[in-house]
Amino acid sequence: MHKYLYRKVSPLLLIISVGGCGGGDSATAPAAQTTTTTPTVSPSGPVNIPPVTTNPGDTPGTIQPPPIQPPVVDPSSPPMTMSCVDGPTWQCSGGSIIRSDNGVALTSSGVQAYGRSTSDLAIPNPDGSGAFGLALSSGGVAELRVNKDNNGVISNAAVLLSNLGLTWDGKTERPQIVETFQPTQGRVQLDANGALVFGSLPDSANLSFYDFANKGVAGTQMNYANNRYFPRTGNPSRCQPMTPSCSTIETTGLHFRTGDWRTGGTAPDMADAGRVHGDGDVHAGNGIPDSNGNVTILPGGSGVGVPFPGSKGYRALDSWNFQYSNLGAWLTQDTVQIGEWGGFDEHNKNRRGMVAFGAVSDPAAVPATGSATYSGFAYGWYARNATEEPSFFRGAASITVNFVSREAVVTLQNTVTSDASATQVPVALKAVTAMGAAGANVANYLTGPVDNGKLKGGLSGRYFGPVVATGTSGTGPAEAGGAFSLSNPATGEAVIGGFIARKQ
Repeated sequence: MHKYLYRKVSPLLLIISVGGCGGGDSATAPAAQTTTTTPTVSPSGPVNIPPVTTNPGDTPGTIQPPPIQPPVVDPSSPPMTMSCVDGPTWQCSGGSIIRSDNGVALTSSGVQAYGRSTSDLAIPNPDGSGAFGLALSSGGVAELRVNKDNNGVISNAAVLLSNLGLTWDGKTERPQIVETFQPTQGRVQLDANGALVFGSLPDSANLSFYDFANKGVAGTQMNYANNRYFPRTGNPSRCQPMTPSCSTIETTGLHFRTGDWRTGGTAPDMADAGRVHGDGDVHAGNGIPDSNGNVTILPGGSGVGVPFPGSKGYRALDSWNFQYSNLGAWLTQDTVQIGEWGGFDEHNKNRRGMVAFGAVSDPAAVPATGSATYSGFAYGWYARNATEEPSFFRGAASITVNFVSREAVVTLQNTVTSDASATQVPVALKAVTAMGAAGANVANYLTGPVDNGKLKGGLSGRYFGPVVATGTSGTGPAEAGGAFSLSNPATGEAVIGGFIARKQ
């Protein structure tokens, strides 16, 4: 597991990797295509893990859950199918929350859960230059998008985040995060339909765009969001005072590794990306020249026209992928209450979450008879208390579905940290979930409560791909995936996780 620390005085954002990057997993995963000039910001480390075996005592006991109610048909809800505005080669989760069941949010073609840092909740804040800890949260929206070819290979990914309680001025939510991890200078926006639009970055002398110079706190915040300033051939990277050097790169782009699912295995592909960003940094634009043509240095920096990479935080995405389904772990750290924008207590917050999404099965095609089994993997974050940084974990996932009773049993086993120690974490569970009624718009959706004797919460999932009769189990959707959130208020423990599986 990677642990990160953000300090604004560092030229490389001081995103430090502590401990191993997946430990023994690295023997089965191709080397990441990274360079030594960019800090690693992947939230989980390598995947494509070897088959997981169950440790003694790890199989969860039989918990008698309270009676669960099947998902309710809502004729007024949006269609429970996938429709991606970026075109037919994209798979997406949907950009709005339909409702939340058992602590997991439902979107048109996905389910999601997320958590927030806890250090920024303390008074006083114990570390204004960093953010750590994990607590369950709700109300925000994470939309994930991936561009796949016919063989399931991912070439591009996007993370869209909104309503996460991040504000630059202490009054309004910051502009929507649209992160694409592109390794070129430029700017990304959304068109009227919500599709990604890539454009050029205005020159720093364009003060009608970088209007903070003229308007101050009344400047256009949107113009300082989702900009990629590097690589650049003009103004060099600008460090803060007393820093010996600056990074000159924000990202190395998206890295892709293949799994073995195409040849009958259960290991998914993996795509990962990270970027150190400067969202909200007013030094993107020049200052106003005086009568002698001299440009005033804006407060808080050693120059104008170019923030250094990572001046305001970092983002990361790990995505595990089959043909139709995807499980994305996203992470963002952002500077909030920025002094130049009128904030009064500048510090950092982070948010992290899991989204299971993709080409959901046609609800009308989900069987009403028979059964099927699925096998795959689970991933997520586990925090043992309310203040420490969480550990990333992995485990084995299996699903047994009875299409007659509309019941799906989701089992997670051998949940261990992803570092070299492979320490067990108490996330093993057996969740009995209810599916939507056959033929209903929620027939491709399952949800239910979770109680593994130590942690309580909920789990929701979706079916993905066409209904197939191949494999050793009965006819059913080709793939399945989901998200879960668990906690223990007495100990402060918290879990955000997800799973992805293929029909056997």
